[in-house]
Amino acid sequence: MSQLVIETDAIKRGVLYLFAIVGIVIIGCWIGMGIVDHYISEEVQDAVASGSAAVAAPVAVPGTASTATVESTVQQYPYVIEFTVLATTISNGHYTVYTTAGQTLYITDFATWNSCYPQNTYSATILGTEANGALDASAVNLIYRINYPPVSYSFPYPWYYYYSGLYYRYDGVRSTQVPATAVSGQKVIEGIPPNWNTA
Repeated sequence: MSQLVIETDAIKRGVLYLFAIVGIVIIGCWIGMGIVDHYISEEVQDAVASGSAAVAAPVAVPGTASTATVESTVQQYPYVIEFTVLATTISNGHYTVYTTAGQTLYITDFATWNSCYPQNTYSATILGTEANGALDASAVNLIYRINYPPVSYSFPYPWYYYYSGLYYRYDGVRSTQVPATAVSGQKVIEGIPPNWNTA
C-alpha cells in the first residue's frame, strides 16, 4: 500500500499568498475610490462656487491704462424669492418643500409647511443656506393658488380649516369652531371654511 504525503508547508504558503493578493487588491480599491471621490468632490465644489458668485467683466475707461478688476457678488441675507411647490416632505427633522425650480426649502414651522400645496406659488424670505444647499425659508405667503386642497366628494368629511387665528370643523353642512387640540394629526386647510358664519 502506498502512503499519501501532504506537505502542509506548501499549503500554508499558498494560503498566505492568496491572502496577500486579496489584501493588496482591497487596499488598491480603497485608494482608487478615495481618488475618484476626491476628484468628484472637487468638481462639485467648483460647480457650486461658479454658480453662487457672479463675476463682473473688466471695464476699461477710455484714455487711461486698462486695469482688469474682478468683482464678485455674494448673496446677502435675508432676501425674498418666489417659488412653486413641487412636493413636500419631512426629511432629517426638517419641514421640506421641493420647488419646481429644483430648490430645496426648509420651512421653519409646521403650520406654514402644512399649508404649502403642490402647484401653488408662494413668496418666502430666505434667511440662509444649509451646508447641503437647502435654503432656510421664513415668512411664506401665498401668491397664486391652483391646488387649494382637494375639494372633491371623494375627500371624506370632516374637513378642518384654519382661519383668522381659529380652527373650524366642516361636516359637509356647516362649519363649527373647534379647539386646536381637535385638529391634531389632521390635514388643516388654511382659508375661509364653507358656511363658517352660519352657526
